[in-house]
Amino acid sequence: MKLLNKLLLAVIVAGFLSACSSTKIDYDKTIDFSRYHTFAFYKKGLDHLRLPAKKKRFVIKTISEALLDKGFTKSSHPDLIVNIFTDLHDRVDVYPRYYSPFYSRAFVEKSKEGTLFIDIVDLKQKKVIWSGSRYINLSGNDYKQLKKAIYKLLEHFPPKK
Repeated sequence: MKLLNKLLLAVIVAGFLSACSSTKIDYDKTIDFSRYHTFAFYKKGLDHLRLPAKKKRFVIKTISEALLDKGFTKSSHPDLIVNIFTDLHDRVDVYPRYYSPFYSRAFVEKSKEGTLFIDIVDLKQKKVIWSGSRYINLSGNDYKQLKKAIYKLLEHFPPKK
């Protein structure tokens, strides 16, 4: 019975972890993405991006790097507009620490987590042609994890035929 409980717990944890790190992608399958070469960020979207200033700059820089690595060029007259937004909430983790049967203390860790959304818009058509989202955790200064999440999300752009 204990083995069955452990197995069930392992399946639940694995399912939860895969759900948290899942990437969701949607795009217009009728579009020939090879015709796009330049991009810029949607200024109003950046102004409303709910991230701490340092992480906001990091996200913008990382998305730019990922698109430049794919052969796109940043331009003041772009083919594509990149819009970024987030849906974040507070996360509180409580870790109990027991010192004796009569005294205990808890360690509380607070962080932000949620979803990063990237929409890519054809400027001429004024239409979203690619959209992706991915879970992010903004705890501490773990920029490697954030960069990895952004690159994992953008590995699906442009879509392969």
